[in-house]
Amino acid sequence: MRGARVAFMACAALFLSGCNGVTHYSPAPAALQEKVDCRAGTFEPSPLVTPPPSVVDAMGSVPQGFVPVDVVKCEPGGSGIIPPGTKVVERHLSGSYGPLLAALAETSDHQDGGVCPAMGVLIPDLWLVNADGKAIHVRWPTDYCGFPKPGVEKALDALTVSSTRTLTAVAP
Repeated sequence: MRGARVAFMACAALFLSGCNGVTHYSPAPAALQEKVDCRAGTFEPSPLVTPPPSVVDAMGSVPQGFVPVDVVKCEPGGSGIIPPGTKVVERHLSGSYGPLLAALAETSDHQDGGVCPAMGVLIPDLWLVNADGKAIHVRWPTDYCGFPKPGVEKALDALTVSSTRTLTAVAP
């Protein structure tokens, strides 16, 4: 019995040691842009493919004081970095944005040397628009494997689709 308890404790310690070294961070605030651009043709595949630097540099967290009056979710017709000519669906969402802002404010996780599944998840582009029509391209909080945390999708599901249009992607 004592040997089984020691073995259990050793396995538990080994399992829990995988959780050590997790750090939390928030990306820099997103750059204010002239408008939403679902046609740019780049989504944020995670964690195996990285979007072009021009897109990554403008993406970020919600800047302090930014008040959205519209939320736009851009979804590709396919998967991965979408090629020119692919259809993109632009959905405008309305409702109470408080839960979405709270979910977007959650920190992301990072762990050096953690074990993660070898798969990718396509994270839809998400834009917030203010009363002046200016937009920010926000990053979803992710776990240490680079997968989106569930809070953003849950908050988006609680919103109502106010309009939808289909666009054709252009080269990034």
